Amino acid sequence: MSGGNLLTVYIAAVLAIVVIVSALGAALVIYQRRFLALHRDYTRKLIAAHEEERAYVAREVHDDALQRVALIQHDIGDWIDARQEMSPQDRVTTQAFRDELADLGVMLRRVAHRLHPAIIEQGGLLPALQQLADDTNRITSIDVTTRLPQAAEKVLDRERSLIVFRIAQEAIRNVTKHARATKAEIAVELSPGTLVMTLADNGTGFDSGDASKAAGLGMISMSERARLAEGTFAVWSKPGEGTTIRVTVPVTPQPDAPSDRTDLR
Repeated sequence: MSGGNLLTVYIAAVLAIVVIVSALGAALVIYQRRFLALHRDYTRKLIAAHEEERAYVAREVHDDALQRVALIQHDIGDWIDARQEMSPQDRVTTQAFRDELADLGVMLRRVAHRLHPAIIEQGGLLPALQQLADDTNRITSIDVTTRLPQAAEKVLDRERSLIVFRIAQEAIRNVTKHARATKAEIAVELSPGTLVMTLADNGTGFDSGDASKAAGLGMISMSERARLAEGTFAVWSKPGEGTTIRVTVPVTPQPDAPSDRTDLR
């Protein structure tokens, strides 16, 4: 075989290898994209299933447990009215029962709201964040303040609003359980096409560069939810300097579909 033929064969072999490698590379990229799409779709369906289950339990609490509490309160009132005479001790005891039932009703309403915040469907994200701060102030010693824009309309569609609210809810849970904070702030900023929510506390903080801590289940959950909203999630923290999380999501308002869900407030 002549030198020219050998060169031709060599070039053909090199081109064939390049084509094969390019094809394998393209196939790998396509596979990765499909895997990420499947993973995202699976995560979205899993979170949707969790939200559906939360909504079901919240409706059961609202429509069954709360109604039973109200019925017992009514029965106690009728029993007291039917009594001609009652000793001071009996009056104290029955009033204690009524107070306990009233507290139970408040607790059940709070549980129903945490499971499924109906206020998002009615007023949108901003009122829900304000209510989250108010509820935290009522049941903890942490002073949670808000900086929310004055918006006449819902700033996000229902799906993204629920995602951002769940991130804020998880962040507040971390603050109340782990941060040893005395103050926290929920802030929302709006710009054309973008919503940014930050939640900062003055707690003990941690080294956000430590992969083992930054990859905790709470952080992973918040990051994954932000990704599902086609947004980004970031956290900054240092020991003794508190923690700040930042969520950025695109604003693409869509008219919410009419909902037949029960008002759980």
